[in-house]
Amino acid sequence: MNVLRKIIHWRLHHVLFWLAFFVVWLTLRIDDYPDVLPTVLAGLLKVLSLAAAVYFTNYVLIPRYLYTKRYFAFLLAFTALVFVTGFIVIRLLDLILQPYASSITHWPNQTLNSQLYDVYIPLFFMVGAAAGIKFYIDQLRTLNRLQSALRAGAEQELQYLRSQINPHSLFNSLNTIYFLIDKENRQARETLMKFSELLRYQLYECNTERISIEKEVLYLRNYVAIQRLRHGEQYRIAFSSAPEVKDFSIAPLLLIPFIENAFKHVSSHLSPNFIHIDMHMNEGQFRLSVENTREDKPSPANGGIGLANVKRRLELLYPGKHQLQIQNGGHLYSVTLNLHIT
Repeated sequence: MNVLRKIIHWRLHHVLFWLAFFVVWLTLRIDDYPDVLPTVLAGLLKVLSLAAAVYFTNYVLIPRYLYTKRYFAFLLAFTALVFVTGFIVIRLLDLILQPYASSITHWPNQTLNSQLYDVYIPLFFMVGAAAGIKFYIDQLRTLNRLQSALRAGAEQELQYLRSQINPHSLFNSLNTIYFLIDKENRQARETLMKFSELLRYQLYECNTERISIEKEVLYLRNYVAIQRLRHGEQYRIAFSSAPEVKDFSIAPLLLIPFIENAFKHVSSHLSPNFIHIDMHMNEGQFRLSVENTREDKPSPANGGIGLANVKRRLELLYPGKHQLQIQNGGHLYSVTLNLHIT
């Protein structure tokens, strides 16, 4: 099982497949050529040209045309690829066999019919079959990713429902506490209101697939404001969101784990201790940067459950549309998240 995983990880199964294809071709066609050397060269030419056409179709033509629903353009490009590849194979095969012209009684691909049946038609069907297999595998992967996202969504909804322990009663209790606080204690009242807004956001507004970035930023501001009071003046806490961070939506509660992690692991003995949080937009990319001082001591390799969960959410919700960089060295811990919004 480990050997099979290593073969798949290093893409060695591709090499083994084409090697087997080459051996089978030599076995079947060795009597059609005048000597061993031209047979091997012709076999290499056939296999390499077929492999090039297959990979170009699967990794260039299919993503660019088929998955963007430009079917006619895909058909034209695919047909052109087959004819160009076949033309090159015929010409190179003539060069390979030229030194043996005197000993060849039946020249391969001499007539149009032989070119069609020996080169063009096999290319068309074999490359087409490979494209069909690629398309089928991609559909299976998409379906599996969708099922994983649905399962993750169901688990998140279950956690959400478990957290909704009589929320109306909870907010009534918070309102009661608010009015019990002395009116002169303005800071306590404002903190309680921010805490109430945090709960309201989590309980009522996050039960959707997407939420406006403005609401998410407001939630983060309230969280940072409460943490600023909790940590006191010994920490330099900076929170900034550029004016361009607006008019788009993201998955709810996607950013908070990075900020929670910064407050959880910020150093307490260094001077100065700081947490810097910055968000901005640039050409359709949203960027979150979080930096904090930390104690220079070993930390868990996986970064904790919160970061592991958010990494999984990013894989499910933004496949191929995010970059996450985590630097954990010395007395500084930094996280940079890039999301492709458009």
